[in-house]
Amino acid sequence: MFIVAGALKIVNPIGFARDITDYDLAAGLIVPAIAVVLPWWEVAAGVLAIAGRWRIGALTALTGMSAAFLIVGAITFARGLSPECGCFGFMSERVGPMSLTFEAALLLACVLLLRKEFRRPEEDRRR
Repeated sequence: MFIVAGALKIVNPIGFARDITDYDLAAGLIVPAIAVVLPWWEVAAGVLAIAGRWRIGALTALTGMSAAFLIVGAITFARGLSPECGCFGFMSERVGPMSLTFEAALLLACVLLLRKEFRRPEEDRRR
């Protein structure tokens, strides 16, 4: 999920920067950096989690990003705004109950995967 979402944003950083700006939460000076860096983090963490390399770190990063996306979406929606969420580039929908439910489900999935990883025996985690 994160690999696809990140890749769709990587191909259009200007559009993603516009989506970030519409949330009206980030200072204008850091928006370009967020628009360029965040999608690469999503892709890298997704690839590492699937490949099993640094899995705990990758799943921790994905869980943190999911939590941040949910919090930012909830704050934005609570403020009466409904911008394009920017989650999947040109395929994104507006921030609202559906996008927040999706983000909550994604966060839950990340937490459960991370929890499962911590419960694996130590020798299995090193592989």
